[in-house]
Amino acid sequence: MIAGIDLSEKNGHIHWNLLEGMQFSFAYIKASEGIDCVDSAFGDNLKKLSKHGILVGAYHWLQPEMHVGQQVDLFIQTVKDFKGMLQPAICLETYGATQEEMEKNVSAFLILLEKKSGVKPIIYTSIQYWKTYLPKAAWGCNYPLWIDEPGIVWPSQLWPWAGWTFWQYCYESLLPGVPTTLGLNWFNGSLSSLKKMIIN
Repeated sequence: MIAGIDLSEKNGHIHWNLLEGMQFSFAYIKASEGIDCVDSAFGDNLKKLSKHGILVGAYHWLQPEMHVGQQVDLFIQTVKDFKGMLQPAICLETYGATQEEMEKNVSAFLILLEKKSGVKPIIYTSIQYWKTYLPKAAWGCNYPLWIDEPGIVWPSQLWPWAGWTFWQYCYESLLPGVPTTLGLNWFNGSLSSLKKMIIN
C-alpha cells in the first residue's frame, strides 16, 4: 500500500521543508465547498506538492442541499485543469438532506462532473454516512471508494463496493511542518497502480 495525506486551509501555514522528509507519495487537497467557498490554500498546496514530486488530487466538499450544477461549476473553475492530477473526489460528510434528496443530488453531481470534466470522480464517505443516507445507491460501485474509517483495523466491506481504493485511517495526525491535525491515508495498490489514476 502507498501512504498519502489530505490537506485544506484549516492546516494553516505549512513549512514544506519539514514536511518534505515524510514518506508519502500522494495528497488530496480541498479545492471547494458548496456553491461559493473556495479553499484559500488550494493554489499554494497544489503548487508546493507538485514541486516536491507528490501526486495530487483535488476534492470538493458537497453540500447536498445546495444547487448541484453550481457546485460542479465552482469545483471545475477552482481546479481549472485536472490533467496531471489524480482523479477528483467528492467529499460526503455534510448532513442536511433526506435519503431521497441525497441520492438524487450526489448522483447528479457525479454524473455532471464526469460529463463536464471528462473524468470519473472518487467518492469519499464513511460506512455510517453511506448506510444512513445512501443505503440503496447501487450505482456507488461505478466510482472508486475512498473510505473514512479511523483506526488500525482493515475496514469492513461497504455495499455496493467489493473493496476500497483509498482509506483515510486517521484524520487527527500531527506531522512536522503542519500546524494542525491532518488526515493520513492508504492507497490500496502499488505506486504504478496509483500513477494510472493520473489524468492525461
